[in-house]
Amino acid sequence: MNIKMHKGNRFQLRFHEGYKGKETPRAVFISSREFKIDCVLERKRIFDKQTGKRSDVFTCEMEGQRVRIVVQDSGEFELVYL
Repeated sequence: MNIKMHKGNRFQLRFHEGYKGKETPRAVFISSREFKIDCVLERKRIFDKQTGKRSDVFTCEMEGQRVRIVVQDSGEFELVYL
């Protein structure tokens, strides 16, 4: 199941913000429901040489399920249940 989410829509991604800015995803909000992220298992930054776009990819445990969250520099993100 893939969920594509755009900044400003009913879907939001909340981060822990440290000295580097948005560092670690903490929760996903869909409408008024909050899905807490239990832990981040892996984090990597991907650079697409063709488009020049960067994205951060997080593999997380969210409410007992493993998910992948891909966050674009534009603020758009995609959530994929694994």
